[in-house]
Formats: sequence, C-alpha cells, structure tokens
Amino acid sequence: MLEEQQQALLHRASPFVQKRYRTEFLQEMIDFNPAGRHIVIDYWECEIDVLNDEQLLIRMLTEAAEAAGATVLSTHFHCFERQGVTAVAVLAESHLSIHTWAMVGYAGVDLYTCGDCDPMRAHERLAAGLEAGRVEFVELSRGRPEGPPMITSNSGGQQREIEEWFSEGTVPGKRFGNITHGFRIGEVIHRAKTSFQDCLIFESPVYGRVLVLDGIVQLSTADEHIYHEMLVHPPMFSHPRPQQVVIVGGGDGGTLREVLKHQPERVVMIDIDEEFVRAAETFLPTLSDGAFRDPRVELIFEDASEALKRFEHEFDVAIIDCNDAMGPSEILFEEDFYATVSTSLKAEGLCSVQAGSMLETDFLVTTRKRIESQLGRTAGFRFTMPSYHCGEYLFYVTSYEFDPSGPDLFTLNQRQTDRRVKTVYSSPQMHHASQVFPSGSPLRSI
Repeated sequence: MLEEQQQALLHRASPFVQKRYRTEFLQEMIDFNPAGRHIVIDYWECEIDVLNDEQLLIRMLTEAAEAAGATVLSTHFHCFERQGVTAVAVLAESHLSIHTWAMVGYAGVDLYTCGDCDPMRAHERLAAGLEAGRVEFVELSRGRPEGPPMITSNSGGQQREIEEWFSEGTVPGKRFGNITHGFRIGEVIHRAKTSFQDCLIFESPVYGRVLVLDGIVQLSTADEHIYHEMLVHPPMFSHPRPQQVVIVGGGDGGTLREVLKHQPERVVMIDIDEEFVRAAETFLPTLSDGAFRDPRVELIFEDASEALKRFEHEFDVAIIDCNDAMGPSEILFEEDFYATVSTSLKAEGLCSVQAGSMLETDFLVTTRKRIESQLGRTAGFRFTMPSYHCGEYLFYVTSYEFDPSGPDLFTLNQRQTDRRVKTVYSSPQMHHASQVFPSGSPLRSI
C-alpha cells in the first residue's frame, strides 16, 4: 500500500528523488544489485620465489576468495617467458586477479566483489602469503545509486580517507544541470530515506554538520543562524505582541528555536515528515536546542496545505520555512496556499516566506505577486548563506495591517531589549540594510 502511494506521488517529487526511485525500482525488478567494493593494491618487497609460482598464486587467490566469503567459479593463469605470472579467480561475485614482476618483488592485485563479501579479508590473506614489506591500495565503493563513491587509500600501512564528495546539482530553475556545488565529506552522520524525502547529514571540514534533503543543501551548523534569524526576527519584531505563531515546515527546529526567543504563548509547527523531525532532533541537536520539547509547542505532522485550513484567524505571525519550490514543497508556493495562510492569520497578522535564490529573478517576481494578492504589502529581505548554492537568497515579509519593512531603528532596538532576544547575525541595522537592492536590480522594487 505504501509503495502504491509513493508511486502515485512520484510526479510531485524532485528530479533527484524520481531518478533514485526509478534506479531502485529497476534493481528490484531484475533482482540485481551492482553495489560492491573494488580494491586495487600494490604489493612491494614480496618474496620472489612466490611471485613466479603459478600454482601457489592460484591457491592463494582461491584461499583469499574463500576468506572474503566469495564463491570461486574458475581459475586461470599464464606464465610469462622471462618472469612473472598473471592469475585470475573468476567469482560468482566478480573477480580477483594478480600480476607479478618477480625481479623487482612487485605484485599488482585487483579485488572486486559484490554483495556481502569483504575484499579486505582477501587482501589480508594475500599480503601475508606474498610476505609483502610495503602495501599501497585504493578502494572504491561502486555501483551505489545513492551518491558518489567513497574512496579510501592506504600507504605504508597507514590507512586514510581521501575524499568523498557531495555534489549539489539538483537545485531548481536556471541553475539545474548548469552549476554544481561541491562539499568534501569528513564523515557521514546520518543517511535515510523517509516516506517523503531523502535525508543526508554529514560533517564538513568547513561548515560543520551539513543537512541535505532530496539532494539540496538545507543548512550547515556554521551558518544556519543567518537563515533562521533573518526568516524569524523581521516579522516577529514588526509585530508589537506576537503571541500566537504558526510555522509551516521548519523540521530541523532552527526556526522554532528563534521563535521561542520572543516568549510567545503558543507555537504550532506543521511539518509533513515526522521521521525527518526526529532525525534532526537527534543528529542536529543545536538547531532545535530542546525546542521540540517546549510545552508551548504543538507539533502537527501533516500536509500543511490541508492542516492549516483548520485554523481561522488564530495567528499573529505565520512563518513559511519550506524547501525550494519543487517536489512536495511546490504546492506551498501557489496562490491557493497563500490564501489558506491568510485565512489562518488575524487581521493584523504578518507572514514571512522563504522565497529562494536571488538568481531566480522571474520566480521571485511571480512569487511576490502571488503573496501580495493574498497577504498584503510585501518587503524583500536579502541575505547571504555561504553554504548555499550561489549564496544569496531572499525572504519576503508581508502584511495588510503593518508596514512589512518594519518599524524604525528605535522601535526595533526597544523591542529586542524588552524581549531579551539574543542574536548573532540579525540586528535592527541589518533589518533595514537587508532591504537595500542595487540600483540596477530588477528586484529593487521588492
């Protein structure tokens, strides 16, 4: 039943998810999984007599395959006229091969196994049998549709990770297929496929922990405060007393953390993916900082475009913290959804919306028109996120009752002092400075 629902919703998924689903579906249909490990090894300072003994080498390959848990289908060898042997063991799980240069005490070995085999055990057996004094190898994790291969190397017996790279290439708009954004992965912290999206959390040497959903970077712990402070504080400080707040999306918890700094009476957070929210609470604890357990918070795990219809004129501030306009989030950028948000707000309510990249000018203009048609006057707030694809992004703040650009510096300072809200990036000065656009920008009127 779940699989049928996923297939029915496939057309709403991002290109990243659609491609992965089809890859995995094809593998299941033909009962075949190409995932495997491939180790290429240089053995130096080996025993010369062993390197010229074809029968011994075949026996060693057979024993190495058995140690790896593989099944040997056949073995073959060829002795060269002057020196050296090439020997191959054909496996049900691929192959093991060795080519020797006896005069220099060297053997080149190729170990490739699929399934549950462990080629490192084969390597250990061969290294001992060849009496190698020095070993160098490179390992590749191959045939895995979920991401780039992991490559590790070993030199002189000291193993080290080279780099596994995450390449962000599935962003929407004109950037899709034309620009990639790369991150070296220090360590994969969490990788999962929820009922709604693919989730990857990894350590970056530059950005700390990085969150990726459906192939798109959502945040890093090094700069997430920029995003969350600029999304939350402009509308919250623009309202004289924001006591009832709704957050759409925001599953990582950062927006909720910032909202609670204003001491509201009640916060409703609506996110469709409970599995992701729980993972973020565990693997990105600094984002929520305990906010999910605050008694003022009501968590609703449903489609926000439907769940929000149950609320009528209840909220002082609505904050739309969703992914880019693709896949399940696409509906959250449509005029009908903004109408639903408008109905949920009080007459003097404000709303902030994550709009997208400053490169997508046409999309930003269209989104502004949709927002203004349902939510009132709109002001644009720009900010720079170093970890984001092409860096500069835009939020909108909108309201019928209040000026969306916010109050003056004195009032902003007074409200921040009275509410005891501590920030790192956001400030009354930044509040107004972020609304300044270059004179030649088509977004200047925003």
